[in-house]
Amino acid sequence: MIMNPKSSSFPFMIIISMIILNISTTIVVANFVEKTCKKCEKNNPNVDYEFCVSSFRSHPGSDSADLRKLGAISLHLIGKNVSNSVEYVEDLLHKKEVDPYKRARLNDCLEVYCEAVVSVEEGKKAYKEGRYDDVNIKVSSVMDAGRVCEDGFREKEGLSSPLTRWNNDTFNLTAIALSIINMLS
Repeated sequence: MIMNPKSSSFPFMIIISMIILNISTTIVVANFVEKTCKKCEKNNPNVDYEFCVSSFRSHPGSDSADLRKLGAISLHLIGKNVSNSVEYVEDLLHKKEVDPYKRARLNDCLEVYCEAVVSVEEGKKAYKEGRYDDVNIKVSSVMDAGRVCEDGFREKEGLSSPLTRWNNDTFNLTAIALSIINMLS
């Protein structure tokens, strides 16, 4: 049936068509994050699919992003995480009841996380310029920051790290970014 533009149902059909097209586009775009996370998990055993999806979902721009934009978002998420880690460590260091051994480990963590903030910023710049090998180096150094911090607490038996969650998030976010960077290069 061919619709006559002067027909009263023609505007209704146009609106319905636009709604269906919008819903279809939203579903395809939303699935891109999930497909990308599946591919990241497949290509990198350090990527946890659920963590990947929830991390991207926490950023409003991810639902309309392509792979390159997801890479930029992953770097943003790392930067946010390491900056928050610095703030958290500083808060812990302001507490008087922290014993000297733990204080020393926290200072070590603060140092590596401050360096990580700089590395992320340098990585973002390299990413914008398409220098993926440089981004890979910077992101890998941030991945090591979380491990170095966590390992410092493991040196003393019975001491648990107050930064395990932060360190794990840093590791997981960098694994996602590295996987995406490898897909782009």
